[in-house]
This record gives sequence, structure tokens and C-alpha cells, in this order.
Amino acid sequence: MIVNMIISLILVGFIAGVLSGLMGVGGGTITIPALVFIMGLSQHSAQGISLAIIIPTAMIGAYGYYLRNNIDLKRAIYLSIGSIFGAYFGSNLACNVSSLYLKRIFGIFVFIIAIKVFIDVFSKKK
Repeated sequence: MIVNMIISLILVGFIAGVLSGLMGVGGGTITIPALVFIMGLSQHSAQGISLAIIIPTAMIGAYGYYLRNNIDLKRAIYLSIGSIFGAYFGSNLACNVSSLYLKRIFGIFVFIIAIKVFIDVFSKKK
């Protein structure tokens, strides 16, 4: 790997890590688009890499929240059980979908989430 690519990957990872710790986002909103549009990787590779970096990133971020008593371990365990099986099923499904359709599905998903967050933020009175 050339030095510029390594530095770019570390920078994308840093930004994704900051946003992951700050807002609980990173892989889907930062890492995947950066790997596809900036690094030129396929949607499948970007999603695979994003999943591969979740464990170390999430462990460190979750530890920070745990130290401040912001994790309900019982709920986290139950959610993890469903997530583990869902991730296995979803990854197998994604590998059988063309890159074009995977990009479209991803884009629609991110767009819907953005609209939901926008509505939620601006409809609540402080």
C-alpha cells in the first residue's frame, strides 16, 4: 500500500471513530461512503471492511460509555443476540445482491434515517 492510501485510511478511520464515539455512527455514514467514493472500493468491500472495524471501535467506545454508567448491559446483551444472527443473515444476503442495488439500498436507507433525524430534531420543543 502506498503511504498516501495508508494515511487516508487512518484519517477516515479517525473521523469514523470520533463520530462513532460522539454520536454512535461511523461505519455506515462515514466509512462506507469514504471507501466507495474516495478510495474507489466496491460497495461489497466497503461494507465488509466497515463490519470488520466495528468490533475494536465499538469496544473502545462502549467502554467509555460504560465507565460513565451509560450502558444497560441486560438490554445490550439481548440486542446483541439478535444483531449477531441478523448480521450473519444480512451479510449473506448482501453478497448475493449486485453492487448497484446494494448502493441504492444503502442510499435509500441513509436518506430515510436523515429525514427521520431531521424531523425529530426540529419537531421537539426544547
